[in-house]
Amino acid sequence: MKAFAFGLAALGLTALLFIGVLLVDGVRSLLARRLDEARRRPLDLVVRKREEVAGHLICLSLEHPRGARLPAFEAGQHVVLFAPAGRDGREIRRAYSLAAWRAGAPRGYELGIKREQLGALSSWAWDHLREGARVRVLPPRGEFVVGPPAAELVLVGGGIGITPMRAMLHAALAAPSQFDRVVLFHAARHPQELLYRAEFEHLAQAHDQLSYLPIVSRPDAAWTGASGRLDAARLLMPLRQSGAAQFYLCAGAEVMAALRQGLMAAGIGEANIHWEAFGVAPGETRAGQRVTLANGQGFETAGEPSLLAALEAHGAAPESDCRAGTCGLCRMQLRRGEVKWLLAPGCALGPGEILPCVCQAVDDLQFA
Repeated sequence: MKAFAFGLAALGLTALLFIGVLLVDGVRSLLARRLDEARRRPLDLVVRKREEVAGHLICLSLEHPRGARLPAFEAGQHVVLFAPAGRDGREIRRAYSLAAWRAGAPRGYELGIKREQLGALSSWAWDHLREGARVRVLPPRGEFVVGPPAAELVLVGGGIGITPMRAMLHAALAAPSQFDRVVLFHAARHPQELLYRAEFEHLAQAHDQLSYLPIVSRPDAAWTGASGRLDAARLLMPLRQSGAAQFYLCAGAEVMAALRQGLMAAGIGEANIHWEAFGVAPGETRAGQRVTLANGQGFETAGEPSLLAALEAHGAAPESDCRAGTCGLCRMQLRRGEVKWLLAPGCALGPGEILPCVCQAVDDLQFA
């Protein structure tokens, strides 16, 4: 009888443990679902500060209208801005890297935006995001973040690509034991386009582990620093242990591809090279290709710089984020037709899948 009672007790305990595991899994699933919902819910923020630089760059500080703290983020992540900047006032979205980092939940988000000739949202931001203006923003996201400790941390920003590098630098200097040395490169066309230059020079003087190395391709008579193009040889030159260095790159897609290829040709392991592009240079634009979507909706391209831009212009765009072929969020299933790849995809694709952010229509397209 005692053995029977003991067996029942053991069975009951096992059942309780099983129920406990189910409850824990349920709570985890609920929390994950709530977190995902929060990431998809836009924040309504206000522009507290705006600074114009070099005639085509703006630095913005966005805050909660009531001064509440904002969701925390990792250095290198980005937010997504919404704007009624598409054709006929349609809402479009663009990703912008967070340009500053502080531990914990910040009071504001800092962004740097370059006005692009063909950039609908960047032009809208330049014209409309004055101090006091409201803007909808998706909370921080992205996998481009600083990884494990390393002997040398190499941060490379091309043009406006310096913004995530600045946030990564803030994080690295806040944890000096993680990296023996930090090397920051910033390449720009003109000296006045070297965003945050005074801050970086001050930080380099205050921190022995930091080297700040700006380079300009079109120097003026007053410029005494390095000039020319940024390439892999320049990145490796100041390093003491290049094989143990971790490289983080953010620049235009073509510059990025050249730097990655150069570093790997010099013996740097692919696992040590982390990168994020911020768009592609459009190829020769074509108009008149018929695009038919899975729901039967159709339109003709009108010379847009990418297939994604054409889809956005007609209110038919998939969700997108990076716009440089790396996140894979905008992938679509092509049933018939041919596209031209403006940039090789940076993520795995299934049979027939394309990334409209880095494609143009070559002939009529039909999607599944």
